[in-house]
Amino acid sequence: MSLEFNRRSFLKYSAAAAVAVAGSSLLVGCGEDEYQKTGKIGSTLKLMGTFKLYDGTGSAPAAPVYTAPSTGAPATYGSAVFNLSIKCTTKKVPLCVNDGCFELTVTHNDKKTNYAGSSHIKVNPTILDLSESDGAQDFIITVNGTAGNKLTIEAGDKVEFKYWPRIQASSGNSGYTRAFCTWKMAAKTGTNNKIVLE
Repeated sequence: MSLEFNRRSFLKYSAAAAVAVAGSSLLVGCGEDEYQKTGKIGSTLKLMGTFKLYDGTGSAPAAPVYTAPSTGAPATYGSAVFNLSIKCTTKKVPLCVNDGCFELTVTHNDKKTNYAGSSHIKVNPTILDLSESDGAQDFIITVNGTAGNKLTIEAGDKVEFKYWPRIQASSGNSGYTRAFCTWKMAAKTGTNNKIVLE
């Protein structure tokens, strides 16, 4: 009989503990995902490495620059240039820095347009195996619009620049595809009516 009592007590208290844990998560909310880091221009994010999107202060490389499409001869389809410092901080698995690791998302009136892949992204230089011993390296990532998908950013738009440090090292493991860094910025009208990312 005492065994039955203990079993019932255990189940009762286990259920109460489960309800308490579930209830506390509703009150506290979820924190930042440890595999998805978020910042703004000038922020240094850490995820399998250290990554800084330059803001152009001091002697640092330029802040993100947007150039609108033009209809002149030759026509251009819009571009955005980002200067990023990347440093690998893990010993065993290097980082990848190529056109498949980046994406730019522009949200205009709740409509999202993504720019990714070799038709939109150019990385200089491209390094497939940036190791810890290489130290911090600077990269220029240029996002270009195309005739079929112009890169258009207007004042009030929300812009997200993303980097996946090991997207191609997954070997079928989806864990690396959900690990990425995002720099969020807003588009505003600057001098000479040019769009500025802040």
